[in-house]
Amino acid sequence: MSVRAATAFTVPPSLWDTTDMIDALAARDIARVFRLVQRATRASQTHLGVATGLSQAQISEIISGTRRVSSIDVLTRICTGLAMPGHARMTLLLGEHPSQATPRPDGDGGNRTRVVSAQAGCADRGRSVDEDAREWCSDVTAIYLSRSEFTAKMPPHVLFDGATDIRAAGLSLNILCQQYADNQLLKLLAAGTHLRCLFLDPAGDAIKRQEREDDYPDGHLSALTELNIQNLAGRIRNRLPADAHERLAIRVYDETVRANVLLIDDRLCVVQHYLPQIRGVDSPTMVVERTAITPGLYTVFDGMFTSLWERSREL
Repeated sequence: MSVRAATAFTVPPSLWDTTDMIDALAARDIARVFRLVQRATRASQTHLGVATGLSQAQISEIISGTRRVSSIDVLTRICTGLAMPGHARMTLLLGEHPSQATPRPDGDGGNRTRVVSAQAGCADRGRSVDEDAREWCSDVTAIYLSRSEFTAKMPPHVLFDGATDIRAAGLSLNILCQQYADNQLLKLLAAGTHLRCLFLDPAGDAIKRQEREDDYPDGHLSALTELNIQNLAGRIRNRLPADAHERLAIRVYDETVRANVLLIDDRLCVVQHYLPQIRGVDSPTMVVERTAITPGLYTVFDGMFTSLWERSREL
């Protein structure tokens, strides 16, 4: 039985959108988060412990204020155990109020990291955040100067742990193939997660053009992409139970790469556009969270993935 199945409570989705909860998440005030959850669900400390993988004693210490949670791993377990939606998880893990995200200085005091909250951008224009955020910023919730800055804030295990559907399209898909542990990926697939990976064809013409544009030696990107494909198609797939093989789908395409697109659970999208003479790891990265209220950029990139997948070649 899974951890979530063992819990005796369900957090109302509306709770994550209340002012009290958003403030608690932004402050990483887990004691307050737990109390709000208890008030809404009548969950006991034992129930909270089962859901989050913490002992009842640890839950008690957190709620009483004698233990403060700062570990990203523990925060991630809490996110997963309480089934936090994407926007709530982002607020907690970034430790920033969505309406008050601000630039942060680099270690050398030079260039500043622009983690831009879509809602903050609207507030800066003197408009109502609640009413006008979608008009100005659609469903974009954060923008980072580079993928490395994004992964420092949102490491792969935060993105993928607990996901049930992952779709990735781009070049070599390193965030999934190089930065996420094989054992964790195997656990996800064995537990029922569906994974679709769409690589730039390592034997195609488009990847050769990309190597020239990025000033890489001939064959550099091709070799890296081929390595990632073979790891998934061979090492990972061969270690899966027979009934899980079909949940891992791998395809390639031979077109100019426009963007890396990562779609998780039909709710979260991470987009990184390819810019001339800028490596992927150095390119700006955008976070998009699907909303049920109005169509936004999520549907654009969802459609982009679907179209690219349909005209790609299966391996």
